[in-house]
Amino acid sequence: MHIVGQKLMKENPMTIKQLLEMPVDKDKSKCGGFQLKVRIARKTIEYGKGHLQAVTFIDDAGDEMPGDIVLPKYIPVQRNAKIHITICWLKQGETGPKLWVEQWYPVTMTELDICTQRANFNDEMQYGEPLHIVESKVRMHVVCAILSTANDYDKEFVNNAVDFIITGE
Repeated sequence: MHIVGQKLMKENPMTIKQLLEMPVDKDKSKCGGFQLKVRIARKTIEYGKGHLQAVTFIDDAGDEMPGDIVLPKYIPVQRNAKIHITICWLKQGETGPKLWVEQWYPVTMTELDICTQRANFNDEMQYGEPLHIVESKVRMHVVCAILSTANDYDKEFVNNAVDFIITGE
């Protein structure tokens, strides 16, 4: 459920496409009760008794929109964080409409999300570290060994050597 123009609606969550169809006016576009993901989080600036953070929102459809989030405390929103927007409206930005988020709260992970994330991380662990870290360390040592011989090297050769060292095949 979300609120549009002070009316409670029982539809799918608000999308950025729907937001952009609303008028750029605080009284006419005031809404809330939906979630968006923060794709890009920029620096914060002082704003009244709190701080303001410029962000770029992204929805499930992949549409993006610039926005400003009012931070009650100096705790910036992180990139890829999902927030539940309670009160927001559209205002004019430099390149078009932007979402002004007055009240919000972070969407916390459920216990199932935490267990899934932990299981995925543990599945990724090999040799005491995530596999991409191990591969990059092996690659670095292979390149260093080749460079110490003063010979030219080929990227394909290095990648094949790393694959051989990791898999043994």
